[in-house]
Amino acid sequence: MLDELNVKFTMSQVKCLFRQVLEGIDYLHRNDIIHRDIKMQNILLTAKGVLKLADFGMARAYSPRPLTPGVVTIWYRSPELLLGTKYYNPSIDLWSAGLVLAELLQSAPCLTGETPMEQLSLIIKLLGSPTQDDLAALSAMGCPDFIRWRREGLASGRADNLDRRFLANTSPETVTFLRGLLTWDPNTRWTAGEALGIGKSRSAARAEKWWKESPRAIDKDLLPTFPEVRNAEKVQTMGNHGRAGVEVAGRAGNNNHAGGGEYVFDFGDGGEESGLRRPAKRPRAR
Repeated sequence: MLDELNVKFTMSQVKCLFRQVLEGIDYLHRNDIIHRDIKMQNILLTAKGVLKLADFGMARAYSPRPLTPGVVTIWYRSPELLLGTKYYNPSIDLWSAGLVLAELLQSAPCLTGETPMEQLSLIIKLLGSPTQDDLAALSAMGCPDFIRWRREGLASGRADNLDRRFLANTSPETVTFLRGLLTWDPNTRWTAGEALGIGKSRSAARAEKWWKESPRAIDKDLLPTFPEVRNAEKVQTMGNHGRAGVEVAGRAGNNNHAGGGEYVFDFGDGGEESGLRRPAKRPRAR
């Protein structure tokens, strides 16, 4: 809708939509499922205001074991994934969700890099340079591209850039909420439950302040309705997201898979994920 219908949501509508995003992610994570491709194109909205997460082709049952690196469309990929780690956890979905929230707030994608290194540079410009603790956490995750990233020199960024970008049109509580989701260190990233204000943690209390701040989320029944945009029309009207699918996790791009004809399967044996090649499509009859 942001592309095809030029929609700009109010803050109360943004909160209603994003609460549903988090509720979906929280449900998945409580059932030990990682979505691994949270992005605006995979979020559907019904005429009754019900939001649904879509495209579970990359979703996996989570357990502490090596997983396929390079998942998630690059614009929504967390720092640890951009650095190539296989040892990630469900917090990657919360990073992606944070960028979805940023996109809802500004009606445009937030970070639009075309390569992992460019995307990391854009993250630095948005969040500021990572601290020594952040760098130590990323290094401990066994990120294979970490040394090269450090050797090539980190871009510099001001720590208040997030404030400068969003405070003009939002509140300090909104920026605090974004900071809880967009952290360099995945261990300090809010969980979906905390972001919903559930529990007694300090993070949940900070998140709850945003939800209680005026304007509050409207009921989903009060969301405006929009005309249906069919797939054929989407192809003709691709806007800001036209390039976002160029490098899609595990399906295209240089993600340790040979091109776009491969799906990834988890067999649940505690080992790494295994890939199976999809049969070639039959040519259409002429």
